[in-house]
Amino acid sequence: MFMVMGLLTGALLTATVAPPEIYGPVPSPQQLAWQRMEYGMFCHFGINTFFDEEWTDGTKDPKTFLPTEFNGRQWVETAKKVGMQYLIVTAKHHDGFSIYPTEHGDYNVKASPWRDGKGDALREVADACHELGLMLGVYLSPWDRHDPLYDDPPVYDERFKAMLTELLTWYAPVGEVWFDGAGSKGHVYDWNGYYSLIRELAPDALIAICGPDIRWIGNEDGLAPDTLWNVQEVTLPIPGAESGGEKRWYPSECDVPIRKGQWFYHTDGAANLRSLEELLEIYYRSVGLGAALLLNVSPDRRGQLPQADTQRLLEFGEVIRDTFNNNLAARALTSASNIRGNSKAFAPANATDGLEDTYWATNDGIHEAWLQLLFGEDRVFDRIVLQEHLPLGQRVKAHEIQAFVGNDWKTIATGTTIGYKRIHRLPEVKARRIRVHITDAFAPPAIEQIGLYKASPRETPY
Repeated sequence: MFMVMGLLTGALLTATVAPPEIYGPVPSPQQLAWQRMEYGMFCHFGINTFFDEEWTDGTKDPKTFLPTEFNGRQWVETAKKVGMQYLIVTAKHHDGFSIYPTEHGDYNVKASPWRDGKGDALREVADACHELGLMLGVYLSPWDRHDPLYDDPPVYDERFKAMLTELLTWYAPVGEVWFDGAGSKGHVYDWNGYYSLIRELAPDALIAICGPDIRWIGNEDGLAPDTLWNVQEVTLPIPGAESGGEKRWYPSECDVPIRKGQWFYHTDGAANLRSLEELLEIYYRSVGLGAALLLNVSPDRRGQLPQADTQRLLEFGEVIRDTFNNNLAARALTSASNIRGNSKAFAPANATDGLEDTYWATNDGIHEAWLQLLFGEDRVFDRIVLQEHLPLGQRVKAHEIQAFVGNDWKTIATGTTIGYKRIHRLPEVKARRIRVHITDAFAPPAIEQIGLYKASPRETPY
């Protein structure tokens, strides 16, 4: 096998070779860009913030919304420092109170004494996102416990669409619209009308959770399953699906609060702040399994992220950067058991070049293959990152990682799906030859990235 490997890598042709055919549904450009963002910040802020409650009932006096030192830019600056690439804000939660000056209804910041009724919490956050390069997302709860029109669905739908229009035009560009399904049992919404409006006003925006573009992972713990397929068969009446059983690209988002069980700020919530170790575990169980991570951080009654939460976030961001800032695989010699058309366009070196538009691929009919990394001396690592080239679809069903230790290959990690990303955490490995073995795939493998890393000293050994 090694002789064949040598011939393949030593005599690559330059003739044009067709890329692999696309397998199954693939991401839209917007979905792919969103998946590459990897993780963002969720900010629940509203009238609940001032009552130590998660869900208020829509009867709290709007005069009680009174942040003392509001600084939405601080939210955005913190997210950017941590390495997050998007931020989603609760423009209106289930209580019906809007943190922006909507022209529809009376339960919003205009009825608050904050800034003499002329405040707009969303404006400051949106402007900072646009200036600092984060994607802005908005959460507009369909359920409304205050609005009397809610009991008249067709009339309420028109008001809801009018509010969507405000959000998508006043604060443009908006990259994600987040719809929570809580509390809506038995209520009929004009979902398709909502979606059509969003597509018209913000065609690049993705519609999440109760929507056709991004799906909820299924828990509020930030944890994805070990086997994670981006392609889903839609058998439930999800709005936007043409029919039951339709397969679509439907990537996952994991939402979780940094304070356990608390989405809004609570005065006694500091004791529930997750440890650095817990946040890292969540990261590896979300981003590390191919899902996006949406980490909620609740602004306090000042209108700022609490200092303890901010410090924990910055520690988390520093560890992630320290761990993944030096890809040892970038300096490896590469070879493979099979190279598509024996062409440089699909050579194994493409998987270590750090580029998003190149990849290693095999010939048609090859569903099992390996790629080897060879170093001049031993490398010490404990993290392995794999990524598929998603514009061609998700293909890999099973894989393993092997290291040449002593005089034989030793399996050091196994897994099922790869998808957008798979991060393997390992006890420390010392080797000069590493092999990524795709053991089963639906179609010829197309591997975009392979990375070897050494975890930050601040991470707990695995």
